[in-house]
Amino acid sequence: MSFALFAVLTALVSTGRADQVDRSAMLALAAHRTAALTWCMRVITTVGSGAIEIPAALTVYAGLRARGRLAAAHTYLAACLTGWALYAVVKVAVHRTRPRIVSRLAAGAGWYSYPSGHTMLAPLVFGLAVIAWTAAARTSSDRLLLTAVVAALACGIGLSRVYLGLHFPTDVLAGLALGTGWATLWAPRVDALVLAPRPVHAGA
Repeated sequence: MSFALFAVLTALVSTGRADQVDRSAMLALAAHRTAALTWCMRVITTVGSGAIEIPAALTVYAGLRARGRLAAAHTYLAACLTGWALYAVVKVAVHRTRPRIVSRLAAGAGWYSYPSGHTMLAPLVFGLAVIAWTAAARTSSDRLLLTAVVAALACGIGLSRVYLGLHFPTDVLAGLALGTGWATLWAPRVDALVLAPRPVHAGA
């Protein structure tokens, strides 16, 4: 479902059919800008930046290793790295120019616009972290709650990118779809490896 949505969005963007909707949505959102809301959006968008997501991913990786879950740690890291590589390939393939419809209220608008990397990597870095750290939970309530928090965070990051004038709405929708789809592919493997019995070494 996530990949299908991403494919549809990519087709719409590539053919220019999303341009008018993107423009209208950005103008409507910009009309509600306030100083306080801008401050909040800058904070939220920072959470989705490499300055936060990279240390967060490395912390999860180190934590899994410290618990003796080497395979799970390596799988988590592989999911994040391959997700980043996929994001980079799509960026270059679509090569969509950054929006200039409204003024930009934050720095950090680097190369191409589609998809939003901040938004795409949130389900991978934070979503798979939830899977890894709640795998042994006796009930699913904690996992569901934390998953909902991550989903809300990813949506908030995406909204902040549009509000600040750094991305088109379809950029963040595509990022959410592709990131969620990629995380869903890796989640069962991470979950299984966290729960797998630890290997018993000879002489132990």
